[in-house]
Amino acid sequence: MAQGVLYADLRFAKGPGGRSMASHALEAALSMDAAESPYENTAPEMEPEGPAGEGTQHSSGCWSWRCCVPAGLLALSLMLLVAAVVLGTCYWQVTRQLQDTALEQAAERGRFSQEAQMWEQSLEQTQQQLERVRAELQRAWQEGNSSRVELGRQEVELARISGALAGAEKELHSVQVKLNTSESTVTLLRSCSAIDCCPSGWLLYRGKCLFISTDKKTWDDSRAECEGKYSQLLITKSWSRWTVPSFLKNADTAYWIGLQKSKYPWYEYDWLEEGEPDDDGFTDAWFWVDGSMFERPWQPKSNGSCAVISRGNIKPAPCEDPEDVQLWICEKAAGPSSPFM
Repeated sequence: MAQGVLYADLRFAKGPGGRSMASHALEAALSMDAAESPYENTAPEMEPEGPAGEGTQHSSGCWSWRCCVPAGLLALSLMLLVAAVVLGTCYWQVTRQLQDTALEQAAERGRFSQEAQMWEQSLEQTQQQLERVRAELQRAWQEGNSSRVELGRQEVELARISGALAGAEKELHSVQVKLNTSESTVTLLRSCSAIDCCPSGWLLYRGKCLFISTDKKTWDDSRAECEGKYSQLLITKSWSRWTVPSFLKNADTAYWIGLQKSKYPWYEYDWLEEGEPDDDGFTDAWFWVDGSMFERPWQPKSNGSCAVISRGNIKPAPCEDPEDVQLWICEKAAGPSSPFM
């Protein structure tokens, strides 16, 4: 456009040498175009100067200028078209990728939304189940408390019934013992109606049933054992020296008998002369377990407070210490008139 304006303003002006100013300007423009053109690297050939050469030079320069401008515009248009096609292709690809990404994101959002709804439903179901389990546990706890209270009452009732049952068992045992005793007594009464007899394990001697022990005890324990057998320790006051059983006369073994030293008022038995009375007026004397007094006094300072029989003789023996133990003999009357074990 600058070349056209310059050509329009100077086409009628003439310069030195008979050439117009327009020709000079056109040549300058053409030389500038030739230097700046990407299609030609050499300057056009100059025609000889003269009147005839001026028209030829002007026509050739104009044709070259008019051909170069459309070619450049065409190349520029092609380049712009290629760039537009490339940009359009890139835009289409980017747009397609964005659409695909948007679709994928929409699908992901839908999937996440469905999963969130499923999780919410699962959470609600879990909460409902938890509430049901909590209610069930509460009910079970209440039932457990009720069961413990009921169990406590049942245990109390069971203890009461067990106590009553134990009492009933004791009473039954006592009744059974009495029944067995009665049956034994009836049996013995039937079998001993005409003759003297003794229970099993007892020895009949001169109308008495004698029980000879095989274990040693203290005098008090021996007396208790005899009383438990409905008998008493042996009393030999009715025996003479010749009527003592041979197993007592010939053996060195000592047996407890029912004779023990006790205190008595001196004024009641002063004829015994067992010893001097003490400050309270009492003195020592020997008594049988049936309450009768032993009428054959011993030495005043006899050793022991209880009596044994050994080799047919009655002798005093110590019995205060728990280690003072001897064998013992029980007696009771024979026949149906006395109870038996």
